[in-house]
Amino acid sequence: MTSEDPASPPSTTDRYAVASETDDIRVPDWMRGPATETPVNGADRLRLGWEQHAGKLLGGVGGLVALTLLAVLAWSGYSTVQRIQDGKPLLDRGSSTAPPRPVDESGNSLGPYVGTPAETFAVGAAAITLPAAKAAAPFTAKQVGDALAKVRNALIQSRLDPSMLFGKPDQFLALLAPDARAYLGKDFTQGTSLNYATRVDRATGPNLDLAEGIRARGTVEYRSTTDSDGIRVLAITTRFIWVYPFDLPRAQAYAPGAELVTLRDQVVWHLPHHDDVRAGSAGLWVDSADVTVFNATCAAIRKGRIDLETAPEVGLPNTAPTGDVYGPGWRPGDGENC
Repeated sequence: MTSEDPASPPSTTDRYAVASETDDIRVPDWMRGPATETPVNGADRLRLGWEQHAGKLLGGVGGLVALTLLAVLAWSGYSTVQRIQDGKPLLDRGSSTAPPRPVDESGNSLGPYVGTPAETFAVGAAAITLPAAKAAAPFTAKQVGDALAKVRNALIQSRLDPSMLFGKPDQFLALLAPDARAYLGKDFTQGTSLNYATRVDRATGPNLDLAEGIRARGTVEYRSTTDSDGIRVLAITTRFIWVYPFDLPRAQAYAPGAELVTLRDQVVWHLPHHDDVRAGSAGLWVDSADVTVFNATCAAIRKGRIDLETAPEVGLPNTAPTGDVYGPGWRPGDGENC
């Protein structure tokens, strides 16, 4: 047969030919009507100008930002060099809210204690005042007075005397009961005596400035009691704040107190009744002691000594106490976080 079978599909050529004849091709309206002219307004000119010059403008802005950054870096570098040449700290010691240090007309510091709570403290041994000695049975008034005098001498030797600060503890230990000397002597070799005695780490600077005087404030109390072994003792409790000035170069560049190392302690001294102990144990003992140290390095504290941070421009050392060492809320055991 020469005619196509109506059931057979059309050829590929026919299939595409039919499709081109029957598809509804839509022409956009803008191709049918005549061209019209639309006037260019200011917004169009701005857009066209931006498209034409965007690359150049972005390059210019980038260059300006780079120049500004370089200028800031240059000024920062210059300021750092000037601070170093002027001997000023790179960073302020302490918080930005710290009050300014009082200075004289020439800009020099008026002293290490000016502008600090220790400004009103007494100097040296004058800070250790004793209560009136009264009888506290079984101790007579004279025995109480003698015990208080021994404790005062022990405080002077342990916290103020140069022999303890820079040398050996022999003079202090001589004030204690013979058995107590052997018992406490190991504290000085092991570096655990800071709770009741102050020694200075001379291997680091700045140095302790004794010409300015060590200042202190505190109280002395006593009572008759018995110890854990049932021995009758006169318990004398001393609570003091001890403030040590160090020779910080250009101290006027820092906040008040930057060159001060402060210790706050509570020491309980025991004097046993002579009828209750043997001869070797008769005399003064340190029953307990607690201390908080502020503004000394942890390295020195771990050796049982104090010093001042050797690089004060980097800020205070990491020895901030848990409370204000000058505040009334301090409790024994509040210590530095070394």
